[in-house]
Amino acid sequence: MKIMDKLKNCKIYKKFPCKKFWRFVCFCFVGGTSALIDLAIFNIFFWAGFSFILCRIFAIGFAIIYNFSMNRNITFSAKNHSIKQQIPRYIIIYGIAIGVNLSASLITISLLGNGILNANIASIIGIAFSVPISFFGSLFWVFKKRNKEIIIS
Repeated sequence: MKIMDKLKNCKIYKKFPCKKFWRFVCFCFVGGTSALIDLAIFNIFFWAGFSFILCRIFAIGFAIIYNFSMNRNITFSAKNHSIKQQIPRYIIIYGIAIGVNLSASLITISLLGNGILNANIASIIGIAFSVPISFFGSLFWVFKKRNKEIIIS
């Protein structure tokens, strides 16, 4: 049974049956775990002596791969839809989100100064700025259910 199917049977879901709200809750959970992965990878590379920008790129890359898999299979239940359409759209949406994330991170680190705490604050701010872009892009474009979708067996 899919996670969203289990969620639909719970009492809370029945009281608030807005599918987009519950998708957002699931998206935020996936995003939260993705943020933890992002920050863990960032800190591993940062403590290893890599530059701030390389650390952000590695961390974002790992987090995005995890994010695509979880959102495709769980949040949007779109694993039976055409991955050939999803991947390019995902790359575009997350390319924009990465640009916003990196820009916000770099602006913040330039204002706060160097240091591990400031670097983490900058990373969190970058993540916060990119969440709305990735959610709405995923919901309304990347994983949107279409009438004539190609289904992969």
